[in-house]
Amino acid sequence: MSTTTDAAQSAATMQLMKWFAILAVVASLSTTVSGCDMEVPHHRVGNWRKNPNYLVRLQYREKGGDAAAAQLNSCMVAGTPATLQCSGHGYCKQWNPDVVAPHPLSFCVCDRDWADPECRTRRKSQRTSFLLSLFGGFLGADYFYLGFPLWAAVKLITLGGLGFWWVVDIVRTGAGPVYAHNYRVANDLPHWIYVVSTVTLFAMVGFIVSLESYFSYRRQKRNDAMKLQESEESRRLAPGAEELNGPYCYTGGLQRSGANGFNGYGAVLGRPKF
Repeated sequence: MSTTTDAAQSAATMQLMKWFAILAVVASLSTTVSGCDMEVPHHRVGNWRKNPNYLVRLQYREKGGDAAAAQLNSCMVAGTPATLQCSGHGYCKQWNPDVVAPHPLSFCVCDRDWADPECRTRRKSQRTSFLLSLFGGFLGADYFYLGFPLWAAVKLITLGGLGFWWVVDIVRTGAGPVYAHNYRVANDLPHWIYVVSTVTLFAMVGFIVSLESYFSYRRQKRNDAMKLQESEESRRLAPGAEELNGPYCYTGGLQRSGANGFNGYGAVLGRPKF
């Protein structure tokens, strides 16, 4: 009993000493590292600000005008005719309608097929991207059109993700405007056309697959029947078949073998064929 107690106390003492050693190592490391002078990288300007400013890159400048006189858009230039505002592809809208000022802050509201602050960039078409996804999506045609060549190459190599990626992109591009490499595509695809064309395509695919399955089943059954008939004919024409089945006889103009000519008790044997 005393030996067991001593062993338990010894194990507890060793465990306690191990924890004390770990704490001592951690304490020594903390006191040693606390005085380190490490050079931490820092920057005064955010990395996102180092990229060209979107509004500056696409700001409006009159023909022959100085770059220093560039404005956010043509809405901020006094005296610009309404037909020339927003590059003729939109109209100006005041940011805050409650502000009364000679030149309030305004932005361009672009037409459906145009984008950027001055409505100078033509959007990709949702209708075109949907049709490319529907008929050429397994080859990555939709991603090539939207400006994603790497994803298009992956989709081409995998044949549309073995069909799953192709189906997902059909639903994704048809359900709403997706992003191209720069802007969303133009919302020029009526929703009912997307629904009707998608349902029709997959119904046709299902019908073709079912027809192919049916004709394949018929061919298989026909081949099985022909093999069975050939096997039966080869068995009848094989040497020794007459000894197994008996002599061939004629009964009423029909050829019968001796063994198979019986129909039961009292059946009449056919006349032997010489």
